Amino acid sequence: MFPTLVAGKSKGLNHIKKSDSGISYLGATNQNNGVLCFVCRDKSTIQKGNCIAFIRNGEGSMGYSVYKAEDFIATSDMTLGYNDHLNRYTGTFITTIADRVRGKYNFGYKRSANRLSKEIITLPIDNNGSPDWEYMENYMRNIETAQILTYLKMVQNNFA
Repeated sequence: MFPTLVAGKSKGLNHIKKSDSGISYLGATNQNNGVLCFVCRDKSTIQKGNCIAFIRNGEGSMGYSVYKAEDFIATSDMTLGYNDHLNRYTGTFITTIADRVRGKYNFGYKRSANRLSKEIITLPIDNNGSPDWEYMENYMRNIETAQILTYLKMVQNNFA
């Protein structure tokens, strides 16, 4: 599923200066799409976006995952999964499915890169038995469209 798995590079917020106009700092939270705060750019710790960040550690968030489109800085408590087929739709689809197995992880059994590489998540497949990336993308696009239409109806009703 993820030919490339890499660890987050940051050892914590103590050595990084916070900045409201900086780059996203990802940590052990399933809130705000994994963003703890914004920090000054440090080229040596910036990690490429368009990946799924798997939270390996953290009170209440261990086992969750988030899709990140943009570049960011991540704590070393995260494993980042890269696949050429990822985009915001397929990434969101996969994180939703991957989060379903989070209950098996705890402080004694963390979602390490080794365990993550062996983890099996159930995804739709195409006629060749490969993940059906087109289906996942279209499914999430349809959900997004439905949400937008619901929102537009609500706004229209409030102004009617």
